[in-house]
Amino acid sequence: MRIVLYTGKGGVGKTCVSAAAALATARRGQRTVILSSDRAHSLGDCFARRLGPDPTEVAPNLYAMEVDANVEIAQHWGEIQAYLRKLISSQGVDALLAEEIAMVPGFEEACVLLRLKDLWDRGDYDALIVDCAPTGATLRLLSFPEAFGWFMRRIFPVHRGLMRVLRPTAGPLLSIPLPTEAYYDAIRSLYERFMAITELLLDPVKTGVRLVTIPERMAVEETRRAFSEFSLYGLCVEEVVANRVLPEEVTDPYLTEMKASQQGWLAQIRSDFDPIVVTEARLLPNEVVGLEALEKLGAALFGGRDPMASLRARPPVRIERADGSVRMVLELGFATRQDVDLMQHGDELVVEIGNSRRNLLLPGALARMRATKARVEAGELVIEFEPVGSENP
Repeated sequence: MRIVLYTGKGGVGKTCVSAAAALATARRGQRTVILSSDRAHSLGDCFARRLGPDPTEVAPNLYAMEVDANVEIAQHWGEIQAYLRKLISSQGVDALLAEEIAMVPGFEEACVLLRLKDLWDRGDYDALIVDCAPTGATLRLLSFPEAFGWFMRRIFPVHRGLMRVLRPTAGPLLSIPLPTEAYYDAIRSLYERFMAITELLLDPVKTGVRLVTIPERMAVEETRRAFSEFSLYGLCVEEVVANRVLPEEVTDPYLTEMKASQQGWLAQIRSDFDPIVVTEARLLPNEVVGLEALEKLGAALFGGRDPMASLRARPPVRIERADGSVRMVLELGFATRQDVDLMQHGDELVVEIGNSRRNLLLPGALARMRATKARVEAGELVIEFEPVGSENP
């Protein structure tokens, strides 16, 4: 079983590409499910079928679904939300407003990860394909488990311990309800599920990210930024799909400049992302709706190769030991030294690239060391560590 995430700038055709990949996979005899994580679902439109929150068969071996955040919230957030709603309502807040306030920012988007984990655990499918939201929303979704992890490490133990002391003594005297042990158990269980799916996503053998773009400046620039940011979060970008390429047989003079511009950007994409696989998909004469059109797009994208095959197994974040030293290497892609900010707080390494920030929990060996040097070379951030107490600056 393998997971492939398709994402890209809004409007580049990522839904059509992911649907074509799913159909091509199913045609090879692999039981496949594709799910949409975009709040503005269009996967059903692509298949010309009405889809819901549960897998619907749209072709032999192919199932499609559009994740309903409300269903996932009720299943995974119910115990937690019930207490928060009770707490907020106790202060005189309207019940409907309390319902809205009792939602942690980002959780609705992150629900798709929980659904993905459920599908993986059930083992009913050979291939899981995600039609992701545009890159910005997808990056926020993927950053949620890490933010949750920071809360669990820094705040959760203290808060739970404090409530165990206050509940029997101060609880009866307070005008607000105190959280029960069941509330904390629900948070712990939810955290463990997020950590389990994160482990899957960070394994390049089990999960790959494929960026969909078109050969135009704005789309290519966003794809470059997305590559750096996905790498920062530890996900392996294994393919770039250049969609809607004007074919050679189009000779209309009106499109001459556009064809020349596209060829220039295609050359730039190949150069920028080398050695990552770059796949071109020609612009079809009609909109890509329905199985026949998706089959044509799939043939252009994959030919005879397996759409789910791992194309690149090198993890973007790795620990290396050489000549008695230890270093962490993070693939940056197109970020420069000026784009990167780096600081260490105890056992956490904080890395910022542009508007993205990641709090990396250092493994045991590195947690007892300190970062002393950092440099950017060949598209990678190399951070050297030395034992605490070393005299090197």
